[in-house]
Amino acid sequence: MGATAMAADPSGGWLSYAVYEAPDPTDIITKLSATMVVPKKPYSPNGSPAFWFGTQTQHGDGALIQPIMAKWLGDGFYMFQEIFDWTDENDKQSKAIKVQPGDVIAAEVSYVKMLNLYTMNMTNQNNGDVSNFHYKILPKQKATESVGYFVLEHQPDECNQLPPNGKVTWTNIQVEVNNKLVPNATWTAKQEQPACHSKAVVTDSSTISITWGSVAEK
Repeated sequence: MGATAMAADPSGGWLSYAVYEAPDPTDIITKLSATMVVPKKPYSPNGSPAFWFGTQTQHGDGALIQPIMAKWLGDGFYMFQEIFDWTDENDKQSKAIKVQPGDVIAAEVSYVKMLNLYTMNMTNQNNGDVSNFHYKILPKQKATESVGYFVLEHQPDECNQLPPNGKVTWTNIQVEVNNKLVPNATWTAKQEQPACHSKAVVTDSSTISITWGSVAEK
């Protein structure tokens, strides 16, 4: 999300993230799924924090395929899918669906080899709302989607633009590579341009959090 020409992922708009890399860069992440709870609305109506996971190529120069939880328009969080494809610098988004604090959202990205496309699904387990989307990998993209990310994105101007509880957590994380479940997948916490003392915390292969400090800090 948020591209400049000739750039790649990780983007400078990322704060903190966790990354998984398949054993070989020619491997394909054929499924990545997780569950998260919608955070409380930030105190500030400004800013647009986004919490997402997704897949990319080894060098971050292909399609970034993301189920996203983001705050828009100052009125709360929405779930949707987005693909920013560095191959042609094109951005596509599904329709955004509003969610409420405390809603449990299950999301999944899956690869369909026969069609060379990724399908995405987000389900609000509280009210049954569903968002579906798909994206066909462009012929110009030769590298496979071998890297997975969990990310906090969009730099805040003030820390009160982040949710006041100071934490989001993804649970029930599963990774499949070449259609085989990866037991005990290794996720590594990273910093891109952290703000408000943000950091990724890898509890185990199925649980990842991103935390930040007091909303009064910057």
